[in-house]
Amino acid sequence: MGRTAILLLAGLTLAACKQEAAPSKDNVPAANAPEQAVDQCAPPALAMADNAQLESKLLDEAKANFAKAYKGACSKGLLKDKPLIDPKASDQGKLFLINAPEANVASIYLSEVDGNKMVLEYPFLTTDGKTQVPSVDELGEAIYCAVHGASQQEQESSGRCLVD
Repeated sequence: MGRTAILLLAGLTLAACKQEAAPSKDNVPAANAPEQAVDQCAPPALAMADNAQLESKLLDEAKANFAKAYKGACSKGLLKDKPLIDPKASDQGKLFLINAPEANVASIYLSEVDGNKMVLEYPFLTTDGKTQVPSVDELGEAIYCAVHGASQQEQESSGRCLVD
C-alpha cells in the first residue's frame, strides 16, 4: 500500500471513530453538564403586560429579585418536574407583570383573560399611589405555589398558596 492510501485509510478510520464517539442526548460530556444545568435554571424574561410602564429602577429590581428567587427554586429542585411557564402559555419565554393594586401576595398563573400569558400579579402600584417590588422571598413563594402548590393541610393551617 502506498503512503497516500495509508493516509487516506487512516483519515477514514478517524472519521468513522468520531462519528461513533459523537455524544448523544444521553451521553453528554462532563464538560458540558454544568452549562446545561445553568440553562435549565435560566429564568424567563419579565415583561410588562399591556404596554404598562414601571419605573426602570423598579423593573430592574424586580428582575434581579425574580432571578434570585428562580435560581433558588431551581436549586431546590422545584422546577424539575413542572416548569414555571405553563405549556399552554402563548409566550414560552416571558412572564408578564400585571399590577394588582389590592393583591396581598405575589402570584404566578396562566391568565386566559390576558391571551394565555403567564403572569406575575403583584401590587406594583398600590391604591394609595405607592410603588413597590416583590422581595426574593415573596417571589420564591409565588414560584413554589405556581409549580408545587400547598397541601390541603398547609392551606387550612397557614393559608399557604391561597390568594385573596
